[in-house]
Amino acid sequence: MSISRVTTSYMQNQALSYLNTNMSMLSSLQQTLSSGQKINSPSDDPVGMTQILALSNTLKTDERYGSNIQDAVAEANTADNAINSMVELVQRAQELTTQAANFTNNQDGRNAIALEIDQIINQLVQIGNTDIGGKYIFGGYKTDAPPFSRTGDDVSYGGNPPTESWQRNVEIARGVQLTVNVNGEEMMGESTVNAGPPVSVTGSGIFQTLVQLKLNLEDSASPTQLTDIRSRLDTLTTDMNTILSKQAIIGAVSNRLSVTQDRIDERKSILTQQFASIQDIDMPEVIANINQQQNVFESSLNVTARLMQTSLLSFLR
Repeated sequence: MSISRVTTSYMQNQALSYLNTNMSMLSSLQQTLSSGQKINSPSDDPVGMTQILALSNTLKTDERYGSNIQDAVAEANTADNAINSMVELVQRAQELTTQAANFTNNQDGRNAIALEIDQIINQLVQIGNTDIGGKYIFGGYKTDAPPFSRTGDDVSYGGNPPTESWQRNVEIARGVQLTVNVNGEEMMGESTVNAGPPVSVTGSGIFQTLVQLKLNLEDSASPTQLTDIRSRLDTLTTDMNTILSKQAIIGAVSNRLSVTQDRIDERKSILTQQFASIQDIDMPEVIANINQQQNVFESSLNVTARLMQTSLLSFLR
């Protein structure tokens, strides 16, 4: 039977190899404790690293969607506040029209009402030019210039008309686009006064109605003045319904944005917990492992030190 020889050189090399291994394990544990992360390089846990990258990409994508939603919410809230102001002005115009149609009002009273109607038109133009951060929200894609302007009794719309592409969409989820604006011309219209006789107003929406009402109030010579003024009440109701329908659209947009944001926040909480379960360390466990590995390393160091001192003279003693 042969006897295998174990040389001193072999034992020293093995001891050095184990010493390096133990030192590497101790260094890795210390790095883990210092970073607070289980995975500091792909080789630490290839499967875990793949999961972390997938979770990180999802969280970053949701963060982008969340940013889009916040911008859309700001615009929707601004639009809703602006439309609320429009509704109040139209209600005031309805009150004034009712007063003007009353037989007890003389022409001086109607002239005073016409002046207030004129100011309501100016205020509606101003509201139609509402902007947020320099972006005009009722002009469609033309957000860099006020969509409405008034010259005399002519009110014109310079944004994208309903016949063009005017919907500004934002991506709020993967493959989901949401229109966040309403068309200013559809909501408020415009007006053009045509010289007579007789004087007429063409256009559409609340601007045409109010300009026509103003001219009716000032036209004391017309035998049908009161009838014409009363007829504006029905038109004002129609215009109010149009404005309220646009407000309903904005309200629906706000609700959908809120629901989508809630889902993103809920998913973020779940994914963050999942990310932490993969990446975050158990501090007491890592400290205990470091202490254990420190003892192993010190023992290896002592054994290696004794082996490295061994020579032929040691065996001859």
